[in-house]
This record gives sequence, C-alpha cells and structure tokens, in this order.
Amino acid sequence: MNLFDALLHPDQEEDPDRGVVIHAANLLEVGEFQLLQLAFFEWYGREMHCSEKESFFRSVFLVKETPVFLRHYARNIVLSDDRGDLRARVPFYHRYDPAVFDRRLPNGIGRFVGVTVLLISVLIVSLGMAIFTIEQGGRCTNYLPPCLTAQDLGEVTRVDSSQR
Repeated sequence: MNLFDALLHPDQEEDPDRGVVIHAANLLEVGEFQLLQLAFFEWYGREMHCSEKESFFRSVFLVKETPVFLRHYARNIVLSDDRGDLRARVPFYHRYDPAVFDRRLPNGIGRFVGVTVLLISVLIVSLGMAIFTIEQGGRCTNYLPPCLTAQDLGEVTRVDSSQR
C-alpha cells in the first residue's frame, strides 16, 4: 500500500487478519491490546504474564504478526456480530478498561483544590484584617508593608494635641 492509497482509504488494512482484529476491537469498543488480552485469556485460560505482554505487544504491533488465538477470537467476535448475538456492553469484554472517572476527585487534584482554597482564604482574611486595621488606626505611613499607622509610630495627631 503506497501513501496515496493510505490517504484515500485510511481504514483499509494491508493484512486481512489485521483488518479482522481491528474490526473486532471496534465492535467491542475496546483497544487492540485489550482484545489481545481477552483472546489470550480465552485461548489459554489464564492472564498474561508481564513478559508475555511485552513479547506479544512487540510481535503484534511492531512486527505486525497476528497470533493464531487472536485471529480466532476476532473471527468469532465478527461472526457473533453477523448473527446478531454480540453483546458488546458485557462487563467481561471491558474488564481491562481503565477505571472510569467517578465523581470523586483524584488525590492530586483534590490536594491542589484544597491548597488553592486555603491560600485564597488566607489572602482574603489578610486583606480583611488590613482593611480593618486601616479603618481603626488611620492611614498607613508607607506604601510598602508593614502597614504602620501614625498611632503605631507614636506620632501625635492634631486631635490628640488639642486635647492636652
């Protein structure tokens, strides 16, 4: 298949076995590697070991070899869909799916939101205290922190000198 054919027919696969595998994965709405895991489980009756995952991934996706059990499983999926027997939403087919986002926030996001709320609260309380201090004690003598009023510095205001 040349580049021009690939651009005209992006869903067409050179290898018919790979086309069946891709079609079966699309019917089940799972990834191709998840389909490989399902086929392995049905063929051998056990889960793949880590070393097997690596070797099958390399052979299927990099070398483009289709194992017999994957081809058999994919053909059975396509045949059951043709008969109308395929139930793609069965949890058995989706047991390798990553956990769906539930209503709880993940730890990292929860901590970020908590720290952000805490910092904003401290900022608001600090500004409120500054406004209260300025209203009670008068204007700040300097634009830069700390906000020291004339009373804090011990200066006598006109009101105080007239009372003496």
